[in-house]
Amino acid sequence: MADQPARTSTVDRARRVARLALSTGVRAVAAPVRRAARLGRAESDPRLAGITWLWQPGWGARCHDRLYSRPDPYGIGANPYEQRKYGTVMDTLAGRRFERVLEVGCGEGDLSVRLAGHTRGLLGVDISAAAVERAAARVPDATFVRRTLPRELPDGTFDLIVCTDVLYYWEPVTLRVGVAALLDRLRPGGVLLAYHYRGHFGQVGTADRSHRALRSAARDRGLELREHRRFDGIGPDGAGARFDVVARPVAVPEVPAQRRPVADEPSVLRRS
Repeated sequence: MADQPARTSTVDRARRVARLALSTGVRAVAAPVRRAARLGRAESDPRLAGITWLWQPGWGARCHDRLYSRPDPYGIGANPYEQRKYGTVMDTLAGRRFERVLEVGCGEGDLSVRLAGHTRGLLGVDISAAAVERAAARVPDATFVRRTLPRELPDGTFDLIVCTDVLYYWEPVTLRVGVAALLDRLRPGGVLLAYHYRGHFGQVGTADRSHRALRSAARDRGLELREHRRFDGIGPDGAGARFDVVARPVAVPEVPAQRRPVADEPSVLRRS
C-alpha cells in the first residue's frame, strides 16, 4: 500500500528523500542479478526466487516487516485517500456475493473487513507475516496467509480478485508474469479489481505501468475491461489514482441446430 498521510516536517521530508535514494540504489543493484537469475530459466521460475528484495526492489519482506513492526503504519482510519479507495471498491461490488475471493496485499485487513461481508471464502495474502497475523485476528472468519506473489500464488480459482496499491511493487517481468497468473485464476464470470496511487514513493513500478500491463494481459485473453478510470487530485501531492475492472465472460453453451422435420414420404406398395 502506497499512501501515507501528508508529511510536512523537515525530518519527514528528509526520511522520504533517504528512502527514495535507498530504493534507487537497491533497484540498480538488483537489475543485473535478476537478469542472471533468469538465464536459461522460465520467467515464472527464476533462480533465487525466494529473495524478495530482488523481485520487489526496496520493498521486499524485510522492508514490510519493519514497516509493520507497529500497528497501522499508514494511519488508514484517518487517511482520506484510503477511505475513498475502499469506498470505490465496495461501490463497484454493489452488494454482490462471491463464492471465493482473493485479496492480494491484504495488509492488516482494513479492506478485508468490508470484503468479508460479500463472501464465505475470503483468502487474504500479504508479504508481511505481522500484517497477516493482525488481519487474521481482525477477520476470524476469513483465511490469511503470508505469501510472496506471484511465485506463491494460492491454488484454485476465484470469483473476485482485489489488488489495491500492490502491483507497482513488482519489477516489470514479475509484473507481466503476475498479472497473467492472476487473470488466469478468474472463474467464468469472475472479476478482478485494481486500484493504485499514481504518485512516487520509491517503488519499482507505477500505477500507470501496472494498469497498462493488466489491460494488455486482459485483451490477450479475451477478457472484458468493464471500467477504466483515473481519479485526479487525490492522495499525497494530489497525484491521483488508477482504477480498472476486468471480467472473464461467462461462456454461452452452443445450442445444436434443430433439424427441420422431414415430411413423410408417400408409402410405396409392393406387389407380392
